[in-house]
Amino acid sequence: MTKLILTLMVLLFSQYSFSALAPKYQNMKNFDVMIKFIKQHEKVMSTLKTVDFENYSIYFGADCKVTFERKDIPKPSGWAGPADPLVFKASSCRLN
Repeated sequence: MTKLILTLMVLLFSQYSFSALAPKYQNMKNFDVMIKFIKQHEKVMSTLKTVDFENYSIYFGADCKVTFERKDIPKPSGWAGPADPLVFKASSCRLN
């Protein structure tokens, strides 16, 4: 009887389980945001030096740096879904 109840509970509540986005796909999403930014800014594209994927930074021009951060999106308690999207944070130089 206990096994039956446990089985029914697992089946009933399994629809509410979420998982985080696999690292491969999260990295692709992050990289797409950074590449889109580069393509949208001619100065960055024409003087691009380095894309620092680990620190979400782009280096261009003469010691210029663009940084990104995670957009803070409120989530329910216990959420284990994908990371918040990357958004532009700041640039140490003018972008145009």
